[in-house]
Amino acid sequence: MCTSLTYTAATGHHFFGRTMDFPTTTPWRPVFLPRNYHWQTALGTSRATRYAILGGGRTAADFSAYLMADGVNENGITCAELYLPGAVDYADDPIPGQTNLTPQDFINWVLGEHATLAEVVADLPQVTLVGRKWGADKYVYPFHWLLSDRSGQTLVIEPTGGPLTAQPDPARVLTNTPVLATHLANLNAFLGVPGTTFTPATIQAAKATIAAGTPLPAGPVPTRRFIHMALRRWGTPPAPTTTATTTQLFHWLGEVILPYDVTRRDQGNHNYTHYRGIIDLDRLTYFFIPRTTNRLQQITLTPEMASHRHFPHAYPAD
Repeated sequence: MCTSLTYTAATGHHFFGRTMDFPTTTPWRPVFLPRNYHWQTALGTSRATRYAILGGGRTAADFSAYLMADGVNENGITCAELYLPGAVDYADDPIPGQTNLTPQDFINWVLGEHATLAEVVADLPQVTLVGRKWGADKYVYPFHWLLSDRSGQTLVIEPTGGPLTAQPDPARVLTNTPVLATHLANLNAFLGVPGTTFTPATIQAAKATIAAGTPLPAGPVPTRRFIHMALRRWGTPPAPTTTATTTQLFHWLGEVILPYDVTRRDQGNHNYTHYRGIIDLDRLTYFFIPRTTNRLQQITLTPEMASHRHFPHAYPAD
């Protein structure tokens, strides 16, 4: 499930984009969470946002809460969750003195309580991720997270054991399992670049691959989608305008969507793309295309909206 990237346009605008792939049939939709929004974690503790948030989310089936899959806050930082099965290490129980959160609570904490990525990084050692279900969900979901800001900085947080830390993502792309380091090594191996880290040689090889018209890896496997998106992101000449960049990013995301199969709708393992989302971090604009209608929605988190709206709002999914 899920392919994501961050991108700086030729105009200097910074973007985040993702496909949201998941087996649930719960409607995902644009969601606004206001400043001073009091919300309950899945551990039963209460927290409050300091900053307004706009992103893609869904409502809980059995209690008053919003699960955010991605979003941007009024300060221009973004956070998105992606699946990391087989690699996560969560605590069994809350730890006294720590900020205890479940994985599904993490985005609300990042975006609702921090003005900069530096603040997030500084607070990570005090956070314990507890392996508890969120509401009526059947599973404890294994996540890692992609974060970015208006400088183009891109970080990945992977809860694979020990205190939480953030690592730079030089490829500015993330999919699902495996961990980022393995994705980067696989990318170099595909391109025939020596070493396991992302280097200028990786970028040059990506440009040569795109220029040659070489077929890109395809299919649902996360490693292939990571390579596909990394080659598109680093190998394609930049679009000349912000509008053209948005179109280009939606096209790239469209190349890695997982198709919906109506005959498998009730199967718990049927992953498909619920929506494609793009965030213009400089304008705080969220572009949302749901699978059901394929119609573009465009919502901007304005200063007036952040200052004067006091209640959460879930926009229509169509």
